[in-house]
Amino acid sequence: MPADLGGGRTAITDVVGQAVGAILGRRLRSAFTAAGIGLGVAATVATVGISSSAAGAISDRFDAVAATTVTARYRDAAVRPDPVTVHRLHQVNGVVDAGVSCATGQDSRLAATAADIADGGGERADVLAAQPGALRAAGVELLAGRMFDDGHDERGDRVAIIDSVAARALRISDPGRSPLIYVDDQRYALIGVYRAPVGQPQFTNAVVLPYAACRHGWAEFTESTVTARTDLGAADQVGGAMPLVLAPEDGSAVEVLIPADLRSFRQGVEQETQALFLGLAAVSLIIGALGVSNTMLISVLERRTEIGLRRAVGAGRSAVAGQFLVESALVGLAGGAAGTVIGIDVTSAVCLLQGWLVVLDPTVVFAGPLVGLAVGAVAGVYPAYAATRVLPAATLRG
Repeated sequence: MPADLGGGRTAITDVVGQAVGAILGRRLRSAFTAAGIGLGVAATVATVGISSSAAGAISDRFDAVAATTVTARYRDAAVRPDPVTVHRLHQVNGVVDAGVSCATGQDSRLAATAADIADGGGERADVLAAQPGALRAAGVELLAGRMFDDGHDERGDRVAIIDSVAARALRISDPGRSPLIYVDDQRYALIGVYRAPVGQPQFTNAVVLPYAACRHGWAEFTESTVTARTDLGAADQVGGAMPLVLAPEDGSAVEVLIPADLRSFRQGVEQETQALFLGLAAVSLIIGALGVSNTMLISVLERRTEIGLRRAVGAGRSAVAGQFLVESALVGLAGGAAGTVIGIDVTSAVCLLQGWLVVLDPTVVFAGPLVGLAVGAVAGVYPAYAATRVLPAATLRG
């Protein structure tokens, strides 16, 4: 015998059937009502998905750049390490490439002609001196021309490469057509144009000379920095070995900077991003719930005659309340399911446009429709209560 509501007069299946019939009979209104909850659920799913995907993308980029870059600075700014000493770093397990560089620590005048320098013109630019290995370890990307090599360094050739920002300022697109540049009062053969790597601001708007410029005092360079690119996961090991390799007589003469732990970095990004947008998603859900409650309450007022007639023929208060609760819950379930699909689509579209890997917790996908169901059920509590207060006699007289 089927379970029933209201003193055994109305079966649960009848209540569900009546609720479904009421929803289908008011399709447009039900669709708009479900849309309110759907938007809230979509915002929640998209927020969690996009923030997780963004954290993963940032973490991957951090892996590729910062997590594999270890730097060491000599505490004595006057120290100019021998290239042979730095070359020993290549023998350390986990080192992909390494090299030493120096910076002037001040802007210099950069020009394409000697006349510009003589007239006090030209552009302001930083000046660096570096080994080819330091450029490769930092991720410098060649755009035109060529890089200088160890031969240029050993011979002390006065050659230079410049950043694309500085090249645009000098209107240089092809180093072959502008073979000379002037840095202050010094002339250099321009052999290449490069793009500064992400996270390496010292290479932006800069002129890079062979390391010989630092060793032979072509300009007033400050401290020396050794940059090493490592295999992923080898940064700690390489960082621990660098003082012994670069300064075996006194390891404290070298200060090593090792990248931060990736797990805490990724968790921090994900938590901060989700905390911001989940608040907005919660507001959307509340607005959706209020919309459902308001719509169901209006439905109760419009259907007073129907409710009174059902009460008159024997339907109990619980059966009437159950119908409106089921209606509200089903509308919420439909909105939650639709919102979940929309949220997944939005997440996928954003990740596709950004070139990110889609990261979406399956729990969120399955929870979306259930959240819609719960919100709909809660929103229908007061309208269901209002429906039970409708008196059969008064309604029939009206």
